[in-house]
This record gives sequence, C-alpha cells and structure tokens, in this order.
Amino acid sequence: MVYLLEVYRLAIQSFASARPYLTTECEDVLLVLGRLVLSCFELLLSVSESELPHEVWVLFLQSLQESHDALLEFGNNNLQILVHVTKEGVWKNPVLLKILSQQPVETEEVNKLIAEEGPFFLQMRIKHLLKSNCIPQATALSKLCAESKEISNVSSFQQAYITCLCSILPNEDAIKEIAKVDCKEILDIICNLESEGQDNTAFVLCTTYLTQQLQTASVYCSWELTLFWSKLQRRIDPSIDTFLERCRQFGVIAKTQQHLFCLIRVVQTEVLIFFMDVSHNMFSAPRSLLHSMLLFSSQQRH
Repeated sequence: MVYLLEVYRLAIQSFASARPYLTTECEDVLLVLGRLVLSCFELLLSVSESELPHEVWVLFLQSLQESHDALLEFGNNNLQILVHVTKEGVWKNPVLLKILSQQPVETEEVNKLIAEEGPFFLQMRIKHLLKSNCIPQATALSKLCAESKEISNVSSFQQAYITCLCSILPNEDAIKEIAKVDCKEILDIICNLESEGQDNTAFVLCTTYLTQQLQTASVYCSWELTLFWSKLQRRIDPSIDTFLERCRQFGVIAKTQQHLFCLIRVVQTEVLIFFMDVSHNMFSAPRSLLHSMLLFSSQQRH
C-alpha cells in the first residue's frame, strides 16, 4: 500500500510539473488527471491512516497540496476534492459517519456532502462498501443518493440500492421497496446486472418483481419481465423439470389471463428448445454411424 500511494503521489506531482507544457484543447490531458484522482481515491478507501507510516502520509498530503496549488494557477481544480477528503480523513466526514451508522441526517447536510464529493466519489464509496460486504452502510448511502435532487443522473445509485436490497431478501421491507420501482427501470437494472456478470442478483431481482406482479395483478411490461425471468431461470438452473415446476408455481398465484398467457408462451418456447436439443443428441450418433457404414460400403465396392 505504501508503494502504491507513493506511485500515485509521484504521478500527480509529475502531472502538475508538466502542466505548463500541456494544452487543455486535448481532452486526454484532463482525462488523465481525472483517472489519477479516482484511482488514488479508490486506494485510499481501502487504507487506514494508522496503517501508514506517519512520514509517508505527511509527505503525501504536502505533495498533494503543492500539486493542487500549481494546477490552480491554470484554472484547474480537479484535485480539490482529493485534497479536502484526505485532510478531513477519508472515512471521517461527520455527515458520512451519521449516514453509515443510519442516524437521522438533515437534507441540507446530505446535499452539502454530495456537492463536496460529487457522484463519482460517492459511487466509489458504495462499491467499496459492497465489496467489503458492508451491506447496511451501502444501502443507507445509495438510498440517499438515489433520492437526491442534487444528482442529475441517479440510475447508478438506484441500481446500487436495488442490489443491496436483493442481498437481504426475503426481507419484507426490501420486497416493498423493490415493488415501488417502475418495471422499465427494473428491466434496465436487470440488463445492467447481466452485462456485469451478476446473473444471480439479476435473477433474484427478476423473480422478486415478477412474483409481486403476479400477486398484485399488474401487467405492465409483463411479457418482457416473464421472458427475462425464463432466460435467467434456465441459465441459473438448466433443468427443464425445475423450470416447469417454477412456471406451475407462478401459474397458481397468477391473477390475470395475460400473465398465464406469458407463462404458457415461455413454457412452449423452452420445451420446444429442450426437445430439439434432445432430438439432436438422439439422432446425431445414428447419423454418424450411418455415414460410416455408407463410406465403408463405398470403399468395399471399389
């Protein structure tokens, strides 16, 4: 960790030294600095100040402040957030501590924290908490960010919040919170989770939301939701018997003809695919055998 921190210190210092010779007309210039800041912050989230030698931490803070001052001369304040967070302590912001300990916080306090750190730092905090299995803390922070009017695009925070809720199912409060979300938004989150390789979470979310739809007779986006569920179910558990049993269970609680029709369609599709695969496997061996026999017969005639 000490080595990595020194690498980031030198990288930021070198950028600040080279800044007089760089042009802001090239987008890559500011992109490099932005990525350096985020990567450095990601490291600091995992490091406690007590784990670092005092002189190393003091040198880092001093060098960071000097680099920030140098960049300010060119109107660049990209290091401002990092300087502020490191001086205060990465996990020592009083408002943040109240949120993570699930204490009541004023809206103004939350808005100030969001304004100071920005969405990217907050996203990285939530990802770190999830990775560290600090689910209650990640849930509290992602929920506040998802509900904030200070963030223009809250989709990533909404996804993080829903992911947290999925990890504590079948908690009744979590089910109710998930049910409040618009179905199209749920479908987008399922697609994102799939693309990120989180099939299990996508499946849990899809199953939970579909179950709520069946129980409440809501048919909004019912076909898309049922289709997504069928593909995830078959991917998680390829057994056709399990699939049919789950469809039967859903059929029992379904309250609309549309839902039953959707279930019938996915059953027809998956059963057809299953028997096509079985037929292919059954006949592929005899066909190979027949081909060999014909080839042998032809060779014998010649």
